[in-house]
Amino acid sequence: MFDSFLVALNAIMPTFLLLAFGYFLKHKNFVSSEFLKQTNTLTFKFFLPFLLFNNIYKTEITEAIDGMTFTIAIGSLLFLFAVLCIVVPRVVREPKQRGVIIQGLFRSNYVIFGVSLVTNVFGAEEAAAASILSAVLVPMYNVLAVIALTVFTGGGKVSLKKTLKSIATNPLIIAALLGVFASIIKLRFPAFLETSLRDVSRLATPLALIVLGGDFSFRKLKGNMRIAGVTVFIKLVVIPLVFLPIAVLAGSRGPSLLALALAWETPVAVSSYIMAQQAGADGELAGQLVVLSAVCCIPTVFCRAWRCCKSKNPFPIKASETGFVLFKFIKDARSFRGHARGSFQSSPG
Repeated sequence: MFDSFLVALNAIMPTFLLLAFGYFLKHKNFVSSEFLKQTNTLTFKFFLPFLLFNNIYKTEITEAIDGMTFTIAIGSLLFLFAVLCIVVPRVVREPKQRGVIIQGLFRSNYVIFGVSLVTNVFGAEEAAAASILSAVLVPMYNVLAVIALTVFTGGGKVSLKKTLKSIATNPLIIAALLGVFASIIKLRFPAFLETSLRDVSRLATPLALIVLGGDFSFRKLKGNMRIAGVTVFIKLVVIPLVFLPIAVLAGSRGPSLLALALAWETPVAVSSYIMAQQAGADGELAGQLVVLSAVCCIPTVFCRAWRCCKSKNPFPIKASETGFVLFKFIKDARSFRGHARGSFQSSPG
């Protein structure tokens, strides 16, 4: 039991320590706001793309793929995105917050949390599903995020040319697609390039988290606390309750089920904060969603990882019990819906 506790703790805590370190550096004046802004841009254009490419191109995408896992993951993502694009603009008044909330609800920190947690729980050999899934989900996350931020940040004025240009020139999307192509053709680099690529990619996550921590302010969070709180609750609790029973009914178990669970219930991706700033959306709210979801996910992701370490079953219900879970969720959701709508509409612009 103690070993399981340590595995779960080791998978979660580095993220929060780096956020705290960034907060310390900025608020003790070791770094300036200008430094954080420049590092933000550098991370978005270079370090995060290197990380995505390095993670994806080593994945054996052409290996046997669990069709059911991919169908559920891709189908649930597209369905969720479509629902959010209809619902969020109706309940969120501020245009610059709409795209941020949409991407905050569907986009997970899968590269950092998903693959590493599945590997820690089941071992590297059993983590192929998560690795391959990341090669599919990461490009989709970024494409859909660009669409959401481009379309809704402009107050509903849709420019197809601008949207397509944003997608085609986004460094994260380009890196992810190049990684998929490199994996398919089994591209391998000389040792010195491999080492350089690995070292540069390792800078991405620490720098992104440090910048985010440095830009975070508890005082600013007060203004968005209700809208951020409702968004994070839907992200970490409601969405997994909707899709996990479906995965169980479909027969998903073991590493595949954990990989799916983490696609829905891990914190908002750090890159969403950087992309929101680059798109001219509400970067402050985006950063708050990342930090708040990271803090609030401690019990959910920790318990999921701990239970998996103990029983290898990340969702402790039987298929026969799934109907009851869905019924209870629908009943609870009705009472929550009114509160959520009121919180969104009363949030300050």
